[in-house]
Amino acid sequence: MACALQVLDPSSHPWLSGLLGDPEIAGIFSPERELKRFLQVEAAWTRALGQVSGGQDVEAAANTQADTIARAIEDAAITPAALSEGMARDGVPIPALVKLLKAQLIKAQVAPEAAPLVHQGLTSQDVMDTSLMLALTEVLALLVSRLVDLDHHLLGLKAKYGDASIMAYTRMQPALEASVAVVIDRWRQPLPRLQHDIAQVAIDCTDAQWGGPIGTRGHPQADKLGPAFADYLGMNDPGAAWHTDRTVIVNVAHVLTRVATTTGKIGEDIALMAAMGAEQIELSGGGSSAMAHKNNPVKAEALISLAQYAASLQMSLASAARHEGFRSGQAWMQEWLALPQLCTATGAGLIQVKELLASVKSIGRQ
Repeated sequence: MACALQVLDPSSHPWLSGLLGDPEIAGIFSPERELKRFLQVEAAWTRALGQVSGGQDVEAAANTQADTIARAIEDAAITPAALSEGMARDGVPIPALVKLLKAQLIKAQVAPEAAPLVHQGLTSQDVMDTSLMLALTEVLALLVSRLVDLDHHLLGLKAKYGDASIMAYTRMQPALEASVAVVIDRWRQPLPRLQHDIAQVAIDCTDAQWGGPIGTRGHPQADKLGPAFADYLGMNDPGAAWHTDRTVIVNVAHVLTRVATTTGKIGEDIALMAAMGAEQIELSGGGSSAMAHKNNPVKAEALISLAQYAASLQMSLASAARHEGFRSGQAWMQEWLALPQLCTATGAGLIQVKELLASVKSIGRQ
């Protein structure tokens, strides 16, 4: 992903972020964190080259100095802004990053003869896709934690109001009386499956990306280099490049949208209850600038909007999964635009649903 895209995220907006943002997930995709992951990937690759070197002059240098070079890469004094011009020129930030890394190694006299080893055998997509998997691993772990927390809050609400009666609405019309416990159990129903499915998707996000120029690897020791590279990152080597097979991205987008749909369903139900009056639900917050008596279901409305936004982003990512030929530029860029926003929108929904539930003053009639 291109680090400059973060400005499009509501999490970076001074007031939208309070309702529609997720600073924690936005932080995972921040330029600083992303650049750190790029350096982490480049360092792991250098260590892997050193580990599997076969005695050739250049590779022998890597074998004896790989860790020194890798540590210099990890500690490189490079700022996100330094990649801006290169991004505009090359369409990816990695060529500029590699140039800066090589220059710093030479200037600092850190094995300057080994500077050509930096990025040798990698491509920009190898670095950026592997970095993305590291980021998504963090995102998915955070979402699972929040889903567990959501279930805890729903159980608390059920314990407090579960015995109360509430009017069930079907097709926007009053139908039959139901208990609040029934309503809350329906909100809870998708949560175990979501946690399970996120855990399954997260396994695929541990696959490192390495394919080289056209995705064929093309290294005489590929069978050793791939596993070594992945191991240094705490990842798995899938045995082949997956850079034109975006199934993992589609699966991540699908499960994220399901999470957003689940929180959006809670928001939509509560918005409907609020429209029907205090006998259905009472909420705190949501003031009006013109009508002091109003108590708008703001957070419920936000959940609906975030769910709709997530669905549109999933559609964009599904179309971006078609990577033509041996590498796509335009489909990849479409992914950069949509995926971080889907992650933050989903995360924002889990933040707001917790706050919405905390704002409940009463549900139903005792």
